[in-house]
Amino acid sequence: MKRPYTTHFLIFVGSVVLLFATSLPSVAASFSGRVIDEEGQPVEGLIIALPSFPGNTPPHRHQRFQGMFPPAQPSETDATGAFSIINITTPSVSRLTLFPERNSDYEVHSVEIEGFPVYLDKRQQHFGGVNFAIEADADIKNVEITVRLRMRIRGRVLSADGTPLRNAHVNLMVKHRDIDGRGRGSGGGTRTLDADGYFVDYLDDGAAYYTVTVTYQGQTVESEEILLEEGQRLDGLVLKLGGEPEPPKTERVVVAPPPRVHDPARFEAARKREREGMWAINPDNRHAYKVIRCETREAAQEQAAAQDAHLLVINDKAEQEWLLEVFGQRENYWIELISGSEEGKQQWDNGEPVTYTNWMSPQEAAKITKPAPDSDANPNYIVLIGMSGKWQVAHPGNPLIRMTERAILEKENFIIGAPAPEGDVEKP
Repeated sequence: MKRPYTTHFLIFVGSVVLLFATSLPSVAASFSGRVIDEEGQPVEGLIIALPSFPGNTPPHRHQRFQGMFPPAQPSETDATGAFSIINITTPSVSRLTLFPERNSDYEVHSVEIEGFPVYLDKRQQHFGGVNFAIEADADIKNVEITVRLRMRIRGRVLSADGTPLRNAHVNLMVKHRDIDGRGRGSGGGTRTLDADGYFVDYLDDGAAYYTVTVTYQGQTVESEEILLEEGQRLDGLVLKLGGEPEPPKTERVVVAPPPRVHDPARFEAARKREREGMWAINPDNRHAYKVIRCETREAAQEQAAAQDAHLLVINDKAEQEWLLEVFGQRENYWIELISGSEEGKQQWDNGEPVTYTNWMSPQEAAKITKPAPDSDANPNYIVLIGMSGKWQVAHPGNPLIRMTERAILEKENFIIGAPAPEGDVEKP
């Protein structure tokens, strides 16, 4: 999978590192592991990059290139899928990226760092993958990155006489409509065809009906509507200007995902991730969250403390909407707030002020300032109702307590390479 731009990119990055290496203080760290596909096979020739930022707080997504450290030289995977990135400036926040960013032929499906499965939001990974903090002088080993081929349409544009439109600048538009009919959209812009008239357009909208339109010097040609299932790719589309689209026939090749091979070890690993949860990174506040199973709220607090986290603190409507979109609305979740902890005082158990609420009713809101009978032994806990998004007080004896078997954990900083705290620590 070697490409001409790979060498130029590595030379450029190496030059930048040499130029600035003596201008900034740094403590070198390393990041190594392997890249595999969904069947567990190594992926060769994939470039892994780690742009880094000073400190342990990620920059805002719209300011991600400001204050960036000189980048460590990226690594290209070998025949075994192995990669190793060294001389990472630390302490820093790094962003795991497949190069070329947004135009890689692969997408990251899952990541395990130091045994922690990391949830990745597909809508954001092409804009920079996942952010995590790296402690000074950390050697992070045995990282496992699972990738899969991105959905795409690869086509060829011909002129009216049937010759390829070589190296031409065209306007390419791809429209899609959901299979269930609930939505539609489009995207595109100016593209440069290659020397044989080919283009590649990556699809991030999943299963849908797609239509490709090409405009060149006042001539426009539109493809038939193409149905692509999740994970499929279309190669061999031919569009001819000045006439009807070429019949796809033998050149139209729909590439389906490879058949899944049952692997007991990988199946059990997936079940383990499902049981213990994966950390999801919110792109707006950069906090990490994950859902856990728990028999009681006290058990949830114990798991949170063991993982250097706390129960969910909801600071605004956008945060709650993101959480329910990521983790689903079919469950109820314990959150950090306890009613009656101190009459008239509105704050979360970790000391943060309450800046947002979404109570089931005014009566529920009133309960938060009223201590429950024998509140030390039987506090009134708060549950986020997934179906409605409303908050409800679960007083002792309320069936809601028995119906709530999950909690959302939250941590402000997802730090890799930090020394392990003393005592027993649960680790996924």
